[in-house]
Amino acid sequence: MFRIPILGRLSFMEYQSLVLTAIFILVERIISFFIFFIPVKRISRMLSRLTENHLHEEEPKHPLVEMSCFNDMVEYWGYAMEEHTVVTRDGYVLGIHRLPGRPNEATEGPNRPKQPVVLLWHGFMMSSEVFMCVPDKANVLPLLLADAGYDVWLGNSRGNKYSYRHLTRRTWQNKFWDFSLDELAMFDVPDTVDYILAATGVSQLAYVGFSQGTCQMFCSLSSNVTLNRKVSVFVALAPATTPRGFDSDVVNAMIKTSPQVLYLLLGRREALTIALTWQDLLPVEWYVGLLDVCLDFLFGWKTRNISQAAKTVCYKHLYSFSSVKTIVHWMQIIRTGKLQFYDELPVGPSTMLRSGHICHRYLTRQIQTRIALFHGGQDSLSSAKQLIGKELRSPVHIKEIPHYEHLDFLWADDLRETVLNDVMYVLKKFGSDTGNAAPQDDAIDLDTPRPERVDGQNQDQCPVISKPIPNAHDPSQIDHCPELNGTVS
Repeated sequence: MFRIPILGRLSFMEYQSLVLTAIFILVERIISFFIFFIPVKRISRMLSRLTENHLHEEEPKHPLVEMSCFNDMVEYWGYAMEEHTVVTRDGYVLGIHRLPGRPNEATEGPNRPKQPVVLLWHGFMMSSEVFMCVPDKANVLPLLLADAGYDVWLGNSRGNKYSYRHLTRRTWQNKFWDFSLDELAMFDVPDTVDYILAATGVSQLAYVGFSQGTCQMFCSLSSNVTLNRKVSVFVALAPATTPRGFDSDVVNAMIKTSPQVLYLLLGRREALTIALTWQDLLPVEWYVGLLDVCLDFLFGWKTRNISQAAKTVCYKHLYSFSSVKTIVHWMQIIRTGKLQFYDELPVGPSTMLRSGHICHRYLTRQIQTRIALFHGGQDSLSSAKQLIGKELRSPVHIKEIPHYEHLDFLWADDLRETVLNDVMYVLKKFGSDTGNAAPQDDAIDLDTPRPERVDGQNQDQCPVISKPIPNAHDPSQIDHCPELNGTVS
């Protein structure tokens, strides 16, 4: 019997939205085909001249605008940097970066004391560059940490520009891109942590994640008992685990479709590669304007807290490769409202699936690691309220910034005084001075102003959890969630 995968899920208007999306993707691919045979640089120069003709006086560009890789940015600021590669247990080769200390500081030698180690991780379809591309040095978190004496590492998820390799698979093969959030949590995060601990000789590190960088750590900690003992504190910036959805009816219609339809529209390899073409093709001013429109259309973000000068630099580093399967996984999570494993759904009506299988969840409430949450009041992707309410045991620190949107936690003009000072405080308070154990209260310099929780309660008490974390691979110990094709209330 012939079945339509989206039958019974979409209204007529949503079905129209999906058809329009398919037409848009088709047109975009046709444009990409023609652009492939046209010298992009020549078109870009021509469009730039048109832009300049409308400007009476061209504003000077920040040197970071012309820099396309992490190494150049670090060199611009005058810091030492190391490149490392992590080979995951399933064969992906991840490129990670290290800032071992302050400028002109000896980074090697037997007499060098062990430094506290911190690992930063980017968000969805990003790379480590998003932390370094900020034109105002006061807002560059890796540099602030290095100046404060931390051994700073920055991770990169499989598939992005720094982790675009596998030992046996090739990037043009579908199986290279056959990964979702599950693989990021099961392999990328713990394998990177283990590599860093082995390289530095310490037993614990602090972790700072942004957006998907928080989600993959929540998933990893909830399914990996050992990892909880290796992370002294987890700082979650703009935490995203169960987003409520999008402001776009088109995207919300796609969420309700089956994975087969999404794969038909987007393919089974890397996602939205056309973004790099538009980035190379359009003048910077046009590209910034285009992204502002897209962010408003998809998420309702106005990006008023990020200056035009910062956008000119940072938007060039907003996109890097990831898999379509990860997009599908996110849409399953949004549809069910549960932080769940990727659901390998068969094709068929939902009534046939409800008794067919269960979908396992990540049990974030069982996490033992100390967690600090920083979230924005205007962030449509934030999951902080759900996490605080029932998904986490008492976080050690919570701060809401009422006027902040999602990207503000990376590039807002007031990032230092609004967020980063508190992040530094949390790392000093709950992280490790030597990497061997979390410091005790009497060993901490409390001259740093104490941040306050928005509701005025003291959250600087680490929860004691005596209940062991269940094995994520034992179905009898895992919560169940509703099926993707079932009715979601």
